[in-house]
Amino acid sequence: MKNNPVYRKEVTASLRNIRLPVALMIFNGILSAAALINMYSLLYQVRATAEMQYSGFLEMYRIVTAVEFALLICVMPAISSGSISGERERRTLDLLLTTQMTPSRIVMGKLMASLSNMFLILISSFPVIALVFVYGGITWKDLTLVILSFVAAALLITSVGLYCSALFQRTVLATAVSYGIVVLLIGGTCGANYLALSLSTMRWNSYMNQIGSVAGQASSGGVLYLMLFNPAVTFFAILREQSGSGEAIGGLARWLGVGEEGWITAHWIFVSLGVQLAAAFLLIRGAAKWIHPASRSRRLREKRFFIS
Repeated sequence: MKNNPVYRKEVTASLRNIRLPVALMIFNGILSAAALINMYSLLYQVRATAEMQYSGFLEMYRIVTAVEFALLICVMPAISSGSISGERERRTLDLLLTTQMTPSRIVMGKLMASLSNMFLILISSFPVIALVFVYGGITWKDLTLVILSFVAAALLITSVGLYCSALFQRTVLATAVSYGIVVLLIGGTCGANYLALSLSTMRWNSYMNQIGSVAGQASSGGVLYLMLFNPAVTFFAILREQSGSGEAIGGLARWLGVGEEGWITAHWIFVSLGVQLAAAFLLIRGAAKWIHPASRSRRLREKRFFIS
């Protein structure tokens, strides 16, 4: 990747810009504030009751990692959605396409530059997350699984931003559509599953007329598998497993309203990570296709046809 000129140019430009240090300061400032507030509440509880609740330190781990996950979800579309559309606005995309750089290498350079910023943010936040190792309860294996979910989510959301950036001419429109897709990906799949579960519950209410037996009978059916594309569900399933709240898959099944546990539900975390990586790969290929000269010329011909 060091031989990719686009990657070198993007990384050099980001390191010379003051926005990256400011973003790192704000990002880690929010994480540190969340950790310190949680530690202060634990110390206040010790002073008030003279009891040390070690579960509170696991709660600090959950809060800090959840805040970091939410910040990554909010930041990555803004970083990636202007990568290719910005080149169009600066009139430099056509110059890139006249070089020996292929559309795939251009997209990969933009992708790796965006992910480099994400990895820098993750590495800089390690001291805050590592506070939990002082008190125990979390192992390096657990932390590695959480980081893997961060990487999969960041790759998926970055690929969404790149695809929108390649599809639309303007950065503002690409950014707006990227955030809209992310909202649908996270909130829309949860809403669809909740709606399907509610309709199933209503059918069982009308059929059985026994409210107490509905909870074990209702199921969202095939809509559940839309949640495999939802990185937030996978992340919270990992936290549920690590926090000692029972088996992650069983808890996930009860939470989502799964009537029966199958192979996918039993291996939900790793299947979901694989689905997210596969979706990211397809979006990256799609972005490279949209900036290909043949695709761009065909799109211009169609645009002229509709205008005429």
